[in-house]
Amino acid sequence: MSDSIRAWIDRHRLVSFVAIAYAFTWTVQGALAYSGMEASWTHSILIGFGGFGPPVGAAVVVWASGGSLRTWVGQMFKWRIGAKWWALALGLPAVILAVGVLLFAAAGGPLDLSGFESPFIYLFAIAWGTVWGGGQEDLGWRGFIAE
Repeated sequence: MSDSIRAWIDRHRLVSFVAIAYAFTWTVQGALAYSGMEASWTHSILIGFGGFGPPVGAAVVVWASGGSLRTWVGQMFKWRIGAKWWALALGLPAVILAVGVLLFAAAGGPLDLSGFESPFIYLFAIAWGTVWGGGQEDLGWRGFIAE
């Protein structure tokens, strides 16, 4: 990348970030929409890949402005909340689901546990949805501008 482009990005960090993030995401998502691909695991993975626009944009801005990519990525692993908040964040959805099921059953709704899959499938789905279904964007939306 030429020095003049890097200097421009450094002077216009927010505009550069937004432009790169949207260009990446819309290119991937547009190509996917244009392809007419049917719903499948491949389709799901490619949709998730399109969500990497914000971290790609942020990485380019951090790099072009002379920041440390290692420091920028390292902030992803700084946990700034206590254990009780983690317990609440992870436990509250399970409690809400359990209460909903109990209310449904108490109101006379049918419960068929024969179709209940292994709990590991649900843990995988939660992890997949958290990381690939939006978590990939998180690093891009963090404070890279001041990096």
